[in-house]
Amino acid sequence: MKTAVILLSALTLTACATVPAPGPVPADFSPEAGRWVGWIRFSGEEFQLYPDELESRRGFSQACVSGALPRDLQRQARLDLGGQRVVVEGRTTGWSAGMPGDRLDHRGSNITNACRKDTVILASSIVAN
Repeated sequence: MKTAVILLSALTLTACATVPAPGPVPADFSPEAGRWVGWIRFSGEEFQLYPDELESRRGFSQACVSGALPRDLQRQARLDLGGQRVVVEGRTTGWSAGMPGDRLDHRGSNITNACRKDTVILASSIVAN
């Protein structure tokens, strides 16, 4: 029993150590802009916005910024816009590794910050560009 507890503790510590701390947003992303153009991918209840199609195909590269629309809009956008060049409008907010449940609720959509940046997008609209 002690061996199982020790092994479980070691695995938990290893898993925690492999999650990188949030880092700065890409140089070409302005958190104050309120409007961003890029390529979008969806995972879970959030999206990842990339500066170009090549980065979006790599998936979870250092170039993305995570965000979400309110739940119903997010679900529709996921069906209609995945993999496309889009215009995202909204605002940004800071991300803290200590958020409850390691997520941020944006009007029913859970942002888990898959891009691991210190800023996420709280989107109000996304349209194809």
